[in-house]
Amino acid sequence: MTTLATEFPVNPISDRGAFVAQVIGWLRGASYSTVLDEPRDAELGGDAAHIRAPNGEELRLRELGSDGVLEAMGFRHEFPDKEGRLWRTEAVLRRSISGNGQDLVRIRTECVARRPGVRLEFPRKPYLVKMILQDGWGGKDGELSVSDRPLWVTDDEAGLKTAKAVTIGEASRYLPVIYVSAMGASNWLLSPDQTNKLAFDVGGIAHVVVEPNRAFSFRLRDLTDGQNVYGGTLGIALPGRGIVRRYYLGFRFPDVEDLLAIVRQVSVSIRTHMPAEGWDWTELQEQALRQQRERDRNRLSNADIERLYEEEIANLQDRIRQLEGQIAARSPEEESDSDDRLLPAFLVNKLGPEIYPGEFSDRLRLAAKECGSRAEQIGLDRRSKFVLDAIAARLPRSPALSELLEDLQRATKDPKRVASELTKLLLRHGYREKADNKHIRLEAKKEYDGLDAITIPKTPSDHRGLKNLSKQVERTLGISKLSE
Repeated sequence: MTTLATEFPVNPISDRGAFVAQVIGWLRGASYSTVLDEPRDAELGGDAAHIRAPNGEELRLRELGSDGVLEAMGFRHEFPDKEGRLWRTEAVLRRSISGNGQDLVRIRTECVARRPGVRLEFPRKPYLVKMILQDGWGGKDGELSVSDRPLWVTDDEAGLKTAKAVTIGEASRYLPVIYVSAMGASNWLLSPDQTNKLAFDVGGIAHVVVEPNRAFSFRLRDLTDGQNVYGGTLGIALPGRGIVRRYYLGFRFPDVEDLLAIVRQVSVSIRTHMPAEGWDWTELQEQALRQQRERDRNRLSNADIERLYEEEIANLQDRIRQLEGQIAARSPEEESDSDDRLLPAFLVNKLGPEIYPGEFSDRLRLAAKECGSRAEQIGLDRRSKFVLDAIAARLPRSPALSELLEDLQRATKDPKRVASELTKLLLRHGYREKADNKHIRLEAKKEYDGLDAITIPKTPSDHRGLKNLSKQVERTLGISKLSE
């Protein structure tokens, strides 16, 4: 079983018929569906409906409420295809539980094997989600509106506040955020058309937020202690956690379309496996069956009571199968290894943390280059030289190295602020402050082997002194030759 699931706030739905109209409109627009055209054995009584088509397609609708007040409503649609798979789509709307009087809709779609050996496909986002957003139902998810359009952040204090909230995980509650950093003034890795397409594709699954320019990145970095993404990198931020994935062009993703494909894929996977506040169909069924049994207890015959219990048991079995499928399909943590590394994650973890993302790949690139250039001196065979030269030529330098070098130049530019700026920068790259007397002494954290201590003068220096200090830090970090 493969599953896609999402949930997000929607504006309060006062007319229960509006929800049913969305479901009907969605099925009417689906070329494969005939359940509304050729109904058979339709059950339309009370607060539940069940419609079947001759080909096995089914549509179930149910409402839950008390004293005339609607609490929740939902549907489940099942379509068996000719390949032996069952395509199941469901949505449940819960009333007034998402803050500010908003409703919360949870939508799941899954592909289930009905016979052994069937090739399962990963479900696409149901067109129902697009209909809901295009009809203006999208509500407020924290600071962000649920939409299928990108949010272009303004270059002001309000924009910085929004970008900071995204970076540290405080911008949204239900949906992850794809953050598109700038490469320059109105210059991004993605074209405006690609950005709009990305937002449309992940609408209702993730927000897309675009920062205005490169200078904005610098200010954001100071506000977030370097937790932000920058220089064209795309980041994925989780509610309550902040940036958890970073993607940029490089060894693993050589072009923009490859990068966009993995960003879409990971966004869907993250949202599918996030905790749920909304109800699935089985939860709505469970609540409705229990309410019906308690409400009609004195009017039900033994046969009716037995039927309700059988429905509850079948629903719980369905729930168990669903949870088992989710456990089996849960992606391992290896998918979080989004940095453009040459080394596998397990080896990187044994070596310890990097002073910047991609450091180990950059050092291997340098080693390959140096070894290849000394091939004759050390008697290296031709095949080894070819492999090492290819690695040096084809393994790109990590963008984070350029950012670190640029940050180092900025930190040593102003003699009055060099001590504080350089200290702040190095604390983000493997150092801790040891002493603060006439000079600031920084030592490497214990897990960063191979880094020597750095002493930063407190008194202002002339231009030559600042330049020498910058070069000294480069040599201590061992990054001078990595950029060649």
